[in-house]
Amino acid sequence: ITEAMDRVEMGIKHKVIFNEEERKKVAYHEAGHAVATYFLQPFHDVFKATITARGGALGMVVPHPREELHVHTKEELLGQIKSCLGSYVAEKLKFGTTTTGVSDDFHQAMHYAHQMVWRYGMGGSGLVGDYTLLETSHSEYGIFRGEKVSFLSEKIKEQLNQETQEMLQGCLKEVESLLIKERPVLDRFAEELLKKEELDYDEIEAIFKEFGKSRPPLI
Repeated sequence: ITEAMDRVEMGIKHKVIFNEEERKKVAYHEAGHAVATYFLQPFHDVFKATITARGGALGMVVPHPREELHVHTKEELLGQIKSCLGSYVAEKLKFGTTTTGVSDDFHQAMHYAHQMVWRYGMGGSGLVGDYTLLETSHSEYGIFRGEKVSFLSEKIKEQLNQETQEMLQGCLKEVESLLIKERPVLDRFAEELLKKEELDYDEIEAIFKEFGKSRPPLI
């Protein structure tokens, strides 16, 4: 049953030949996601972690919501950004460099931050409104009728983009502090992934309990 669920959720397994250094990089990449999610995304459980290639991914951490949610708070979305950035920070911390594997993680993190600032009024400046509507509106006036036209000033765009980057940088610093502090857990998680290749929920929980760690309470 578990294998059937994994196939539906993560894709079909396929054989990829890694050299040992690449395999270690993938393990730390996924361990970074797992540790960041465990400590900084209290709305999600770390349900599974793998360095077995499935679908188009070389590895994966599968989070599941701890309870069914229909609207999302600023705190939950910030947790999503931090989970995404865990891979980048872990690679940099362990190897002193990063890989192209962080591309999708950056894409997701930037999407969350952009939506929070531009669309949901969750930035730090207090600007309120869905500015994505103004950025891609269809004009009803004059020669621009029916065409996509930006009604945002360059000053507002610059402010919104700056807030988006500040949000990403703030999350990045928090993840860096966490993974430096919890480096033994990060190393242990990567070690177990290298040994077993796939870790289920109970095995993941056992790693954190080995270090006396428990999930933060829901906010």
